[in-house]
Amino acid sequence: MTQNVQLEICNTFSAEEDPSYLNSEPDALLEKVEDCMLNALVGGFERNVEGSAVLNEAIEYHLRSGGQRLRARIALSAGKAIGLDDHDVICIAAAVELLHNASLIHDDLQDGDQFRRGHESVWSKFGKNTAICCGDFYLSAAYAVLAEVSKSDVLPQMLKIMHQRVAQASYGQSADLSITRDQLTLEAYLEVVMAKSGALLSLPLEFVLLLGGHDKSMQTAYQACKDFAVGFQIFDDLRDASTDSLQGVNGGERLNIISVFEQLNHGLDISFDPVEAAKEIAVKHLKRSELSLVQLPSQSGQLLEECTKNISGLVKALH
Repeated sequence: MTQNVQLEICNTFSAEEDPSYLNSEPDALLEKVEDCMLNALVGGFERNVEGSAVLNEAIEYHLRSGGQRLRARIALSAGKAIGLDDHDVICIAAAVELLHNASLIHDDLQDGDQFRRGHESVWSKFGKNTAICCGDFYLSAAYAVLAEVSKSDVLPQMLKIMHQRVAQASYGQSADLSITRDQLTLEAYLEVVMAKSGALLSLPLEFVLLLGGHDKSMQTAYQACKDFAVGFQIFDDLRDASTDSLQGVNGGERLNIISVFEQLNHGLDISFDPVEAAKEIAVKHLKRSELSLVQLPSQSGQLLEECTKNISGLVKALH
C-alpha cells in the first residue's frame, strides 16, 4: 500500500503546474522530501489500533493531494546556497511542509472549506473529529522529522523556534476567526496576517540560517516573510473579493482587505477605491520583503525573492 501511495503523490506533484509566481524548476531533492514526509506519516510505528483505519486513510488522502511545496522549495534553495548537507536540508523541508499541511487541515475545518486542491478537504470527506486528529498527527510528525537533523547541539533552539512560530500562527488564526466588524482596522489586518501566515513561512529560512551558522540573519528573514505574507494575502484577497461573501463560517466578518477598507470608509462621503489602496499596500510590503531578502547571506533568499517580484507584478496587473 505504501508504494502505491508514494506513486500517487509523485504523479500528483509532477502533474501540477507551477504557480505563476514561481519560475524556477523544483529541486531534484524534492522527491526525497516527499519520501521523508511519507515515512514520517505512515512508517516506523504500530498503526493497528482498533477503529483507527479512518485516520490512516485520512493521513494518506491528504498527502496524496500534493501541493506546490513552496516551503520545502525555499528550504532546499536556501540550504543549497548556504552549503548544508542534503540530509539536513531534506529534514528541514519535510518538517516545514508537514507543519504547513497540519495548519491547512485545521484551517479547512475552521473555515468550513469543503475543498482543498480540487479535492474534498479532510473534514468534509472524513468528518470533523478525524480532521482534528489528522492535523495533530501531521503537527507531531513535523517535530519528529526535525529531530533527525545532524547538529544535535542546535536542535533545542530549532524546536523552540518552531513552537514560537506555531504559537504566533495559532494566535493569528484565532484572531482571524473571532474578529468583529468594529475591530476591522488596517493595523489589525496586518497584525493578523503577519502572525497567521508569515510565522510559518519564515521557518525554512530561519532553520537553514541557524544550521549554517548565520543566526544573526534570522530576524531579517523573519521580517521578510512577514512582509511577503501581507503582499501575498492581499493578492489572494483581491482575487477572491469578487466571489467571497466576506462572511466567515460562523456569520462573522471574513478578514479580507476589501472588508477592511469598506469598514474604514463607512459613512464617509468621499471617493475611495479600495482595490487601488490595497494594491499600493501589497506592493509596498512586497518591496520591503525583497529588500530584506537580498540582505541574506549567499543569496539564500533568492527563491522567495523571485516569488516576491512575480507577485508584485501580478498585483499591479489586477483590475
